[in-house]
Amino acid sequence: CYALFQDRFTVRLSSITVRFTSSLRRGALQQVSKILPRIEQAINEQLKAEVLTRSSHSSKTSYAVVADLSEMELKKILIEKMKGNKSIQRSDEQRNLYKALVEAYESDKIILDTYEETVTLKRRRDDDADKNEEPSARPDRGSKRHREGKERESASAPTETATKSTGRSTQGSRSRQASASESALAEEPMQTTS
Repeated sequence: CYALFQDRFTVRLSSITVRFTSSLRRGALQQVSKILPRIEQAINEQLKAEVLTRSSHSSKTSYAVVADLSEMELKKILIEKMKGNKSIQRSDEQRNLYKALVEAYESDKIILDTYEETVTLKRRRDDDADKNEEPSARPDRGSKRHREGKERESASAPTETATKSTGRSTQGSRSRQASASESALAEEPMQTTS
């Protein structure tokens, strides 16, 4: 009788344990799914604040300000947010992701520290080359409508000789503008804002 009671007790205890652990897992997953959007929102708010701060101190466009936020800075912000949120560290998956992010940040930091001088010199050379570049060689950043409007005005000039010479110059500038626009699109990635 005692052995039968002990067997039933063991079976009942194991089923309760299984239900309890599965309930804990579901609860943990629900908590993580509630926490992740909050973290994402906090990071986005901090990034927006950083962009606004930088743009208020500079005359750069918003794209240039976002481009200045390097991958290293973004990783650092994310690490700080994850470190501040203790409940994230309960999940093994989140802990592993955090560790991988920290390792990637540390290795990038080591590489940057090692090659910082080379990168700084290259950036200076690139900046100097951009400053020395003639204005006609730089891609025209005006809007397409604005350029087309100017071309229409020049095409409707009163004299025939002016129309012919303008037509030739706009054809040449159109091909330059098209190639400049294509190269500008290839160099500048699309950015979406929410």
